[in-house]
Amino acid sequence: MSKRLLTATIAIALGVLATPVVARTYDSDHSPRYRHDDGERARAYRAERDDDEEVTRRSHRRYVAKSRQRSKSVRRGNRNRSIANRSLRRYASSGTGTSRTCLTSAARALLGRIEAKFGRVQIVSTCRPGAVIAGTGRPSKHASGQAIDFNAPSGRKAEVVRWLIANHKAGGVMTYSGMNHIHVDIGHHFVSLNSRRG
Repeated sequence: MSKRLLTATIAIALGVLATPVVARTYDSDHSPRYRHDDGERARAYRAERDDDEEVTRRSHRRYVAKSRQRSKSVRRGNRNRSIANRSLRRYASSGTGTSRTCLTSAARALLGRIEAKFGRVQIVSTCRPGAVIAGTGRPSKHASGQAIDFNAPSGRKAEVVRWLIANHKAGGVMTYSGMNHIHVDIGHHFVSLNSRRG
């Protein structure tokens, strides 16, 4: 037994002597290995942060560029829209878009019924070749001579609209908010009052 005790004591002593060389205590303030690790970690963190900042800068530049592009197209769109409105007003006032002869027989008959009941109306628009419904791209009834925009006789717009709702079942009746004219067309029956103009 004493041999075993002596062997165990020697083993423990050798272990204690060898420990300071192989396994040091972890001293975060004085360990050069820790500083080296911290430097690598810090560099990796800074590199990752710099990458994130670069991505942020790039995405911000893209955002700014797209915003500028959108505002240019909006300005361009507004300019085009005002040109289109001027052209439409010029077109409507020139009489070329107010012809009664271009209307289909059903549209002419409807206009005749309206004028028989309320007297002569002021035509705002009839046939507009190539006209499309704003915001949809679908062909307008104006393109095929099946629609009429007109101003009712003075002070009788509400009366005309009520009469159309009650008597015009072979097409649509529409009024627009902020505008004085009435739209009627031949085709699917609908009524839309004070709709927003596209």
